[in-house]
Amino acid sequence: MKTGWIMLACAALGTLTTASITLAQDTPASASSAAAPVDEKIYGCIEGFSDILPGEYYACRARYHFQRGHNAQGVEMLKDAAHWANKDAQYALGLMFYNGDMPGIPANRPLALAWLALAAERKKPDYMQTYATARQQSSPQDLRAGGLLWQTMRREYGDKVAGLRALRRFNQEVKPLEDASKFGGIAYLNGYSPFPETANKVVDDLHAIADRAFDGLQGTVTVGSLQTK
Repeated sequence: MKTGWIMLACAALGTLTTASITLAQDTPASASSAAAPVDEKIYGCIEGFSDILPGEYYACRARYHFQRGHNAQGVEMLKDAAHWANKDAQYALGLMFYNGDMPGIPANRPLALAWLALAAERKKPDYMQTYATARQQSSPQDLRAGGLLWQTMRREYGDKVAGLRALRRFNQEVKPLEDASKFGGIAYLNGYSPFPETANKVVDDLHAIADRAFDGLQGTVTVGSLQTK
């Protein structure tokens, strides 16, 4: 397995999340390392993932832009990743808008709360703790505004929509590779390997990445309302 490339795809937001978590001062230390820092500079992402695992691909593209100070483009790539149910991207957006310490990206507490609520859908402890702390530190007005945004945003970014969208895309794109693996065929994904691999190996690797990307998706995917009583 190409572990280096897979780490870039799956931990693409490491630098961003660890560099911008003022919020985590009141949360467990683990909350500030939800994605481990990756020091290696990204010069290209796995183009072959753009169709089969677009959430992972766009997360990598986001980090590519943030490393170069292209913050506006980075935010757009995070939103693209979030559209494909990438919870790391949703979490990173929440931290960014909560802290307001990314040059050119102003703080927006209601928007931050909505993104953090979406990130916490799959019950990852670090993300749930950060979301809970953000609620505690927010005003009733921000909570109400965040609740309205969450109600709207979950129609595109919530797991019941985005998660199923990403799963359908993965299953659709991986099927030809699975068919090829049954007959001992070979497969090639642009950027994944400099040469074709056995289809069976590529399929196994892709399923391993997808297992991580979609971890928790089959469980409960709703979160409590952001609204205050």
